[in-house]
Amino acid sequence: MDPVTLAKAKGAAVLGLGVSGIAAAEFLLFREVPSLFLCDKNPLKVYDPAVAALLSRGAVGCFGDGWTNRLPTGLLVRSPGIRPDHPALVEPTRAGATVTSEIGLFLAESPARLFAVTGSAGKSTVTSLVASIFRTAGFDARAGGNLGASLLPALPTLTQKSVAVVELSSFQLMDLSPEPERAALLNLTENHLNWHTDMAEYRAAKERIFGRNTVGVFPAFDPALFALGRGRRGSRFFSLTPPAKGDLRPGEVWVAPDEGLVSIVSEEGVRRLFPVERLSLPGRHNLLNLLAAVALTEGIAPDGAIEEAVALFRGIPHRMEEVPGPPGVRCIDSSIDTTPERTKATLSALFPARPHLLLGGAGKGLSYLPLVEPVKGRTKSVILFGRAANELAAALDAGGVRYRVIPDFDEAVTAVLAAAEPGDTVLLSPACTSYDAFPDFAARGDRFRALCRGKENE
Repeated sequence: MDPVTLAKAKGAAVLGLGVSGIAAAEFLLFREVPSLFLCDKNPLKVYDPAVAALLSRGAVGCFGDGWTNRLPTGLLVRSPGIRPDHPALVEPTRAGATVTSEIGLFLAESPARLFAVTGSAGKSTVTSLVASIFRTAGFDARAGGNLGASLLPALPTLTQKSVAVVELSSFQLMDLSPEPERAALLNLTENHLNWHTDMAEYRAAKERIFGRNTVGVFPAFDPALFALGRGRRGSRFFSLTPPAKGDLRPGEVWVAPDEGLVSIVSEEGVRRLFPVERLSLPGRHNLLNLLAAVALTEGIAPDGAIEEAVALFRGIPHRMEEVPGPPGVRCIDSSIDTTPERTKATLSALFPARPHLLLGGAGKGLSYLPLVEPVKGRTKSVILFGRAANELAAALDAGGVRYRVIPDFDEAVTAVLAAAEPGDTVLLSPACTSYDAFPDFAARGDRFRALCRGKENE
């Protein structure tokens, strides 16, 4: 039974009323589901204007301590932050309820061609670039999923000729089995270990992105993911170097720089597309993102459209984004850097600039020791803020890195800006999530931008 039919027959509940939960609830009410419960452990959600609007249309609110007391045995739509094995879901599923997610609803209803992206870092950049390439090629292309805005409102306008490019997190993939035309697993490093039981569960979730007939895109430089790709037919690989002679297997395609040109290597030979310099974004990680995007689109989008889209691409908000600041001071918002690996990549891309670095927020259960060497060698000063400040301090102490602790975010940013001199760089690359003080990384980045502009009251 499809999700909407099930919801109409046995009722539905949306668990977690963030961006995806609100979108799912609006979708179900639009489809005239007669019994819809809105469930959130935050009792103040009842005052959220978007939630209040849903309640005025007939949805039933369940907030605070008893937020999971009235779950139906029909359709249960969980937010990405709620594990599919949450204790409150056990009895309803035993009684026949189906658990899905906002992106699960979309995939069940969408007629569009599907391209999917996951990984520990770079997902948003690759998803955005792939969508740009398809749009430049003349496709009706939409981007969504973990990227931000829900794709559910787009459903009425999608056809079999449309393209949906979705960023999928491990949270979303835990109970999802998509069938993308092509899908990329960009990289795999420790992440979200405060949510996943262990690294094995995290990896297993990521690998669910590949359907039976999906053409997979894999990094050739990661031995484990390279082996995973080698175990599938027709895999595509991206690498900073072309395959060695004799290393190319029948049916494989590699995307790599060759003689300064982005090139396609296959059994048919080498086809060179355009100079690597067409990409304006700095850093090794962004070059890898470019190569992955080409691997996802080449052979479907014309070469000229790929080159044009790459040349025009300026990245995504909050990812190494320069923002206005004090005269002579370069301010960079990279609030999306929520792991040590991302912060390392950003520091590497900015080198030889040595920024005043803002680190902190809420941790993910990851080690901060990998930050010690890049922070020691590539920063002018370090300010720690937020809930994870003590954990970060312990790691930096072990490496002899000097720092200041200013727990409040606004005070930390203000102090860095006051200390910065003309010619200096101020970098927000927190290596942590924003959930101790902000609803998401974008809100944290927006606050940084306002403080850099001297607009403290925005």
